[in-house]
Amino acid sequence: MKVEVAGASVFLRNRREAGSLLAERLPVSKYSNALVLAIPRGGIVIGCEIAERIGASLDIVAPRKLRDPTEPELAIGAVMHDGSLFLNQSIIMARQVSIHYIEQERKLQMQESRRRLQEYRNGKEFPRISGTDIILTDDGIATGATIIAAARWLRAERPRRLTLAVPVIPLEITNTIRQEVDDVIYLDSPAVFYGIGQFYRSFEQVTDTDVKELLQKYWESGSTQP
Repeated sequence: MKVEVAGASVFLRNRREAGSLLAERLPVSKYSNALVLAIPRGGIVIGCEIAERIGASLDIVAPRKLRDPTEPELAIGAVMHDGSLFLNQSIIMARQVSIHYIEQERKLQMQESRRRLQEYRNGKEFPRISGTDIILTDDGIATGATIIAAARWLRAERPRRLTLAVPVIPLEITNTIRQEVDDVIYLDSPAVFYGIGQFYRSFEQVTDTDVKELLQKYWESGSTQP
């Protein structure tokens, strides 16, 4: 059964409030043994808040958007640290993006994914995915490319259950996202969507240092990984 929590249009104070509201919809009795996997950078604030409130473990995954050659903000797909790909074929065909460009961008973003995992995690052994309840989170979804890439990579690792918890998902891609995970929990699914930042009063940039400090602080607090 898909779990969806949608209401009136939301306007959030910041990422911490978004994480808190999502945590309220994740009952401790069901998710306390879960592993929260946040997508940095912005998703780590959401993930930390969720994990702390439900008593779950916390770590990261680092899918990277493949940028359109003429509109860098537009995702033509996404890649994981191991090179596994999700490609939005309709956008690629419509914009006539070359295979050569896609391969160059794949290599570049794969390297950045690996850099982030290494720098943020400092060589820490990655937690077990197989047989674990996973909560995948970010500070919002725009095209869905990075979420789909991460969800498919996680599926291949055979989690017990994969839940997506994000503040906002554009209405037009909710059905697509539902097909990638077991449960979907969100605060709003707007029909009019210009960008994730429109749903936050404060949407400040999260830095590499912020990510490392939040992760280290959580790990040192005594949280155990499943």
